[in-house]
Amino acid sequence: MAPAPDIVFYASIHSRSFTVRWMLAELDLPHRIVDTHIRSGKQKDPAYLAINPMGKVPAITDGGVVVTETPAICLYLADRYGYGTLAPAVDDPARGPYLRWSVFATAAFEPGIYMHDRYPNAGGRGFGWGTYDDVRRVVEDALRPGPWILGERFSAADVILGSILSVALFNKRLPETETLAAYNARITARPACQ
Repeated sequence: MAPAPDIVFYASIHSRSFTVRWMLAELDLPHRIVDTHIRSGKQKDPAYLAINPMGKVPAITDGGVVVTETPAICLYLADRYGYGTLAPAVDDPARGPYLRWSVFATAAFEPGIYMHDRYPNAGGRGFGWGTYDDVRRVVEDALRPGPWILGERFSAADVILGSILSVALFNKRLPETETLAAYNARITARPACQ
């Protein structure tokens, strides 16, 4: 029998901690939460900076392993505790698309959606994420067949992408099209997301 995970989750309600909390719930992993309240500056305490020198929240420790950056945390947890289910195996043909959408969510989709107001005429030139219209269209086209980003298979990529999409819809950063609204309804109906 494998030893129980020794996961410490450094979280703040005013951060992207929800995505990691959702991932931990999908995997039903026991963990201890350390409140790292960013509005009171706890992320700049020397003890926390030893975990994440960037002073960004969330982060986890799992035994002696430190993982920062929300998508990296989700990918790590899925590989370590959900390999073959929430993380397609390395030899599974779904592994490539899984990695693509997991990275695309924060490297292209999120900045494309949130930087649009700041750089509306950038046209994707000089930026690694592309235009608002392109990232929105690409995600919507990928989600249209449904029900999940990998088709019939729910994965950690849905946690990563879905959390960004859900917040963007809530904040009116995305139009509530039939495809996006239906996907959002499916992800928010998951018990682990709730």
